[in-house]
Amino acid sequence: MTAVIPLCAGPLRLDYDSGDLRAIRLGGLEIVRRIYVVFQDRNWTARPWIIEDEIIESRGDGFAIALHARGTFDASAFTWSAEITGAPDGTIRYAIDGATTDPFLRNRLGLCVLHPMDGFAGRACTITAPDGSVTSSAFPDEISPHQPFRDIRAMEYPATPGSLVRVEFDGEIFETEDHRNWSDASYKTYCTPISLPFPAQVRPGDEIGQSVTITVSGEMPAPVDPPDVVTVTVSADQVALPAIGTQATDLPWSDTEIAAVRALHLDHLMVSVTGDANPTETLRLAVDVAQATGTRLRVRLADVEDYASLREAVSAVAPFADSWMVVRSDEKVTSVASLEAAQDALGRQLPWSAGTDRYFTEINRQPPDTYGATWLSFALNPQVHAADDRSILQSTASQEVIARNAPRVANAARIAVGPVSLRPRYNPNATDPAADPSNTALPSSVDARQRTWLGAAWTALSLRGLAQAGTIDSVTYFEALGWRGLRERDTGSVDPAAFPSQPGEEFPVYALLRDLVGYDLLHPSRSDQPEVADALVVNGAPGPRAFVANLSAQAQTILLEGAISATIEADPMSLSVIDLPGRTA
Repeated sequence: MTAVIPLCAGPLRLDYDSGDLRAIRLGGLEIVRRIYVVFQDRNWTARPWIIEDEIIESRGDGFAIALHARGTFDASAFTWSAEITGAPDGTIRYAIDGATTDPFLRNRLGLCVLHPMDGFAGRACTITAPDGSVTSSAFPDEISPHQPFRDIRAMEYPATPGSLVRVEFDGEIFETEDHRNWSDASYKTYCTPISLPFPAQVRPGDEIGQSVTITVSGEMPAPVDPPDVVTVTVSADQVALPAIGTQATDLPWSDTEIAAVRALHLDHLMVSVTGDANPTETLRLAVDVAQATGTRLRVRLADVEDYASLREAVSAVAPFADSWMVVRSDEKVTSVASLEAAQDALGRQLPWSAGTDRYFTEINRQPPDTYGATWLSFALNPQVHAADDRSILQSTASQEVIARNAPRVANAARIAVGPVSLRPRYNPNATDPAADPSNTALPSSVDARQRTWLGAAWTALSLRGLAQAGTIDSVTYFEALGWRGLRERDTGSVDPAAFPSQPGEEFPVYALLRDLVGYDLLHPSRSDQPEVADALVVNGAPGPRAFVANLSAQAQTILLEGAISATIEADPMSLSVIDLPGRTA
């Protein structure tokens, strides 16, 4: 794997990273976020490539890259070559050719282009179809539930004043989806159209040949170098932080585990009651832990067939619970019939939640009936499509967009986001879950970064994004204990080789939530270089506090300005806690 390499193509600046082109910029504007090659198998799981050979030539005002790669998992017999060039006139071309020696199934195989979210919502564009017809359109402002652009041969959109960007696609039929549905900070143009049957078989003799070409025309502004100091502008406005909770899994807990969770002063614990377990015992243990930790309960009834059988247990738990949600694996969104069946059996007076155990996508495409519901709920994670650090951290910006869009689905219901996890808890799109192995030595639901600074930095910026809109009432982060959690179990890691945590180890995200105790207000803020450094700025009885994330591999100077003034020297790849003098108005 190569390090990130800065490149130029005439007036354009960009980064090259292991087969990907990223952050293509004209002047100070990012005009394309990423160009890359994807293989998604029959379960829609994106599988990694192995780059076997790579030649990179940078010529100052241009570049040429040649690489050879092979697939993994089902696509292990597939190999592809790429020629990636950048010319002095600003033309960038990414062309691939691939073939396989053995047949395999794919849902998607080929080039993808990500268009940045920031500054593109509502941006006018024209779409040229394969037949040459041209349609005037615009990138969606509100998150579009379905593909805003289809049958794309080329797209054009204005960039900096007086300049025009054209992106041409060849070798397949392309279309665009609103990636913000899944908390990716982008719009994505991809092949093959989702309307065509999948999975499709790739056979020996099939040739995969595709290309993407970017050209720019008009007035070409000079390249803009980023400032040496990162500036975070802090608003004097204050909005309430969402009530924060976590999941209560693997009950019962030890006394020291209970004490560790109690120290976080969380609002709630989420507990799932499944149809194939002992629901009465699960609820009893959950009430015991909730009382011991001083929290409320959020109860999820998952695939319960006989709600009436829970009547006695629910009556005992009701005083301790502020949300009851019906979750069914055969429903993407809580159906009216399922919710009414639970209400009829257990009482309509309970604070019911409608929504989805999956992503915002589902309630955006199929808004649930929230009449009679207290809550609207949906889950969230940053790795539906990409697993690299850069993409994960970018996703925190799109969470604010999701928070601003959620009220049009919620109507009068309060909005609860959760469970929030670093990795997908499960693959809701898997057609063959038994044939969906993890890409890593850890289970697919576990990320080694859970116990690192990045897990805490992502959580801080996620909270900032969700809170900044002022629409989210509560958020449920991770699990309390274990390798998907805030702290390791007293018994230690279940796989010390792959996840080498110590018994009782407090992960950095635990420290983040502990350091948020006593803070209930957020100052909205904006970084002028959010991929370099950013901040969560809160206020409460102790006074203002900043959680400053240096996302780069170099030490950074971060300037807070506006309602709060401070200069912070941050170590590389770190999350610093800074108590600020005085109180803000």
